[in-house]
Amino acid sequence: MRRLGVPAVAGLLATLAVPVSASSAPGVAREAFTMSGTIADARWFAPEGAEPEVGAPRVVYVQGADATTVHRVAGSKAVRGPQPAFVAIALMMPADGTSAEPYPAELWCEAANVDFAVADDLSSAQLEIPTCEADVVVFDETTGEEMPNGVTVTISASADWTATGTLEQQRSHSRYTVGGSWTMDMVQTAMRPASADITVTGLPGGTFVGSTEEASIQDVRVANLIRW
Repeated sequence: MRRLGVPAVAGLLATLAVPVSASSAPGVAREAFTMSGTIADARWFAPEGAEPEVGAPRVVYVQGADATTVHRVAGSKAVRGPQPAFVAIALMMPADGTSAEPYPAELWCEAANVDFAVADDLSSAQLEIPTCEADVVVFDETTGEEMPNGVTVTISASADWTATGTLEQQRSHSRYTVGGSWTMDMVQTAMRPASADITVTGLPGGTFVGSTEEASIQDVRVANLIRW
């Protein structure tokens, strides 16, 4: 489930204090993404060896955020906005107009109209997504890409996090170079490991209720720089 690998962490905003401008040398393009704020995320997996029924999740990822993102591209005005809440679910979808048989898919839901709260000491967090129209995303073997198939599922979701450990400070910096291009990622986070209780309604297989220890509550800053 590729989308579930998206990190719910963040990095060093000061790195992008230097503005990206159109005065770059010809043939050189620059792009930058930053995010800062508080995030809570959780991952639930079906028990090993278990085969969920059609319409029931085998993987659930939930993320709530009170964070701001900034996207900068050379020569363009920076785009600033809130980080949406996110739910991703891997499951077997029942047969529908796109397939005569059940098929593997993912539900992707990004929701801006949510209630999300985090304790100042990162000891707890709560997320309520009243309603969200989730895209059904499938893998196209011809193109090698994941894309919506035109089917949607209206869901609602909630999650409650409780910290299970002490505050941890983490920082990382990585750079990847391919030919004349490079990507740099910088992350700084104050994080507490947590447990989470997750509920999702509206799924083809009925309401999902699950608990997981693979969760965290974070105060994060992330920066991603791309140059090619």
